[in-house]
Amino acid sequence: MSEFSHTPVMPSEVLEYLDIDKDKIYFDCTLGAAGHSKLILEKLTGQGQLYSFDQDINVIESHRELQASINSLALKQGFTNDRNDTLIENKWNLIHANFSQVKDFCEENEIKVTGGILVDLGISSMQLDDPERGFSYLHDTPLDMRMDRDVSLSAYDVINTFKEADIANIFYNYAEERLSRQIAQRIIEQRPVETSKQLADLVKEVYWRKYHKHSKAHPATKVFQALRISVNKELEVLETLLESLPEVLVEGATVVIITFHSLEDRIVKQFLKKANDKYKFQLSFKKPLVATDEELKENSRSRSAKLRAARFILK
Repeated sequence: MSEFSHTPVMPSEVLEYLDIDKDKIYFDCTLGAAGHSKLILEKLTGQGQLYSFDQDINVIESHRELQASINSLALKQGFTNDRNDTLIENKWNLIHANFSQVKDFCEENEIKVTGGILVDLGISSMQLDDPERGFSYLHDTPLDMRMDRDVSLSAYDVINTFKEADIANIFYNYAEERLSRQIAQRIIEQRPVETSKQLADLVKEVYWRKYHKHSKAHPATKVFQALRISVNKELEVLETLLESLPEVLVEGATVVIITFHSLEDRIVKQFLKKANDKYKFQLSFKKPLVATDEELKENSRSRSAKLRAARFILK
């Protein structure tokens, strides 16, 4: 598995709280560069299986060769599966779907998560580092920000067709941008805004006129975060996934979720506290875990990560 080079966020903590059983079924809902999937696969030395989901077909296809290699090796080492369905006969299964579709997938294939489910909500480094995807203000490329390119609405559409008040609300509601109204007004004045650099420079100009100085963070950071969340409906699909968990987990299965901003973490925290007369989630710890100082030195993208974990319990 040396082909994996991505450094996943909080790897030791993920493995500890997923509590891998070599013979059980696990889901990685956010495949990305496959860093976490590699760690899970290395622990599945028995008859266990991993299902890795991603809504970006480019991400899925980039791992096909490695998938074939892993499944071939597992077969030679004696991996067997009682089911005849070719979709789920492999050690590692790549699923092209948004993680909000996990429940539908499980129902269609008569499968449940017997081991655990991982959700890393950070933007994939494969997308962030690709200038053509328009996620970063560091590149002068067309505004896009769609994780799934089959989706019609892009960041360009939001910036250039939405009303001023709606744009301002996106910036404020999804990133708490304090200058949301001024930035939205400036966008309307300057439309069309076609590239990521144009948008970043426009935001920088608003901040310069308002304060005449900048913080260490780029002033466009929150605007880009808010746009990405809006375009990909990130909070809505997260809520859909969470609500489906009781339908896809067996008793004792674990849930590990890594968030990267307060809106996500609040949704996850509130959900895991919920309980009814049928089930509850037994929290592994009260306060979310954060990256260690040692990890921060090695992987700066982990600086805003918060990890929550729980075990699914039937009453």
